[in-house]
Amino acid sequence: MTQSKLRLNTDIRKKIGGIILSHFENEKTTELENYTTAKEDITTAYNTAFKIASNVVGRAYPKDDVATLQTFKKKYGNAVDVVAKDSCFHFANTEIETTESETNNEHFNFKLDASMSGRFSDTDFGIAYFRDELKSAGLNPEINVQHQENRSNPHHTQELDKIKKFLGFSNEDGIYGQWKDKYSLDVIGTSYCRSRTIPCTAKEFDQMRAFKNARQSFVQSHWTWAEAIQKDMRDITLALKDYKYVKDAIDLCGALGLDISENELQRTAGVSLTIYQPENLASLIKSRRAKQDNKSVIEQFKKARQSAVATH
Repeated sequence: MTQSKLRLNTDIRKKIGGIILSHFENEKTTELENYTTAKEDITTAYNTAFKIASNVVGRAYPKDDVATLQTFKKKYGNAVDVVAKDSCFHFANTEIETTESETNNEHFNFKLDASMSGRFSDTDFGIAYFRDELKSAGLNPEINVQHQENRSNPHHTQELDKIKKFLGFSNEDGIYGQWKDKYSLDVIGTSYCRSRTIPCTAKEFDQMRAFKNARQSFVQSHWTWAEAIQKDMRDITLALKDYKYVKDAIDLCGALGLDISENELQRTAGVSLTIYQPENLASLIKSRRAKQDNKSVIEQFKKARQSAVATH
């Protein structure tokens, strides 16, 4: 059977889709560069903020006092068990006066599952930071992005549970536990951190707020990159579904700069209606990734699709 007669089927479509996805994920785009840079920045931000937190906590709970209390614990047991490791702290800016609508205190959390604002969940930071590790383990680090409109989807729940288990969220072990240990400090008073607000300077308070904002920006950079890829992959998936022959898919890959031969694909049959032209779709995707004005390209793409449907 010649290439022009070799029909696509589900397995071949899935394989080609995976190849194109891998290509997009490794393509040097502005979104990927921003995400990579943001990861470097957040690593620095964590270390800088932790040094600041160490100074603030150290003033409130001097090392000598901590050591003395730990000695008493060894001598008297749980009766004097008042020193504990913690990774989240409630700081108060003691250099400003507050009004009814203002506050001088805030919660700062170094854990992987620290609360996020807006559309992000508490798992998003850990997923974004350890994306490569998750990908290497065969997990889907973009699952929250793909299902942001429907978090109750059973598939989303199952995939997210796998990620939580891999990162150690449930039992605070593995990667999660190592991260927590790295960013933990000795505090006196084992109750919840809000009940032991720690005073800090205005500069320290602002620096800790900047750390929290950097954390949010890092997660946003991952989402922006992932959303750009998902947008392209939605059209790729629809196109592959509607292509009838392997040649159409190979032509599309070639237009996208991917060299895929028929020998790489299993010769199986399938039936589909071709309504996307490879050249049109490739032009659309390229225009998006080049950050150009693609309104006219999209309009041409839609017209071509509508015309193809009308002729079948």
